[in-house]
Amino acid sequence: MDNPTFLSAFIAGVLTFLSPCILPLLPGYISFISGETLEELQKTEKVSPRVKAVLGAVFFGLGFTLIFVLLGATATKLGQALSEYKYVLARAAGVIILIFGLHMAGVFKIKFLLKQARVDYKKHAFPFFVEAFLLGAAFVLGWTPCVGPILSGILALAAFEDSVYKGMGLLLVYSFGLWIPFLIAALAVGETMNAVRRAGRYIVWVERAAGALLIIIGLVLITGNMTKITVLMLKLFPDMPVF
Repeated sequence: MDNPTFLSAFIAGVLTFLSPCILPLLPGYISFISGETLEELQKTEKVSPRVKAVLGAVFFGLGFTLIFVLLGATATKLGQALSEYKYVLARAAGVIILIFGLHMAGVFKIKFLLKQARVDYKKHAFPFFVEAFLLGAAFVLGWTPCVGPILSGILALAAFEDSVYKGMGLLLVYSFGLWIPFLIAALAVGETMNAVRRAGRYIVWVERAAGALLIIIGLVLITGNMTKITVLMLKLFPDMPVF
């Protein structure tokens, strides 16, 4: 797999974390996955709530990572099954991803992508870490406006990988881009809440950055110029690890 593809997947994961329907609700997520109130999490003298927040973030990440990796495997398998039409499918996928990118960049808006299809998830009598895992799995399917367009772009790249393991690896890297910020936020929950309050005005620029990334992915698929972009990215980032 090309290094720029991995890099793009990781950046896409980070941008998903910073998107308008995740970052502003981050304190609520941390509270839910830890089973603690926001007031308890902010008490610096108490260690237990913060430990639960970190454990909750670990299991929350395991939940959505499992679903993402399975989706990556499915996308690659489907791409292999339709390999005879790979040229046409790559161009068609590129056009769709380009449209999603223009939507996220604010050039125009697609109404059905503005509707949030949230899973009606209710707490049960399970340990908090089980709740966190289940919420992570539900998270993938529930936040279509934020996860949907970006995830579609990464799945499109996975569909044209030459092995299932590479497709799964691509979605694993995407998941890490989303998961690592969650872990950092849980570790520094008090600072996170203050940062979320200050970050509100910049979220629109994050969404536009995500749109720009999708536009680039769409153009790569349409033009078939991944090799040229790979060479360019390796020149810009010569120390990137080889996968």
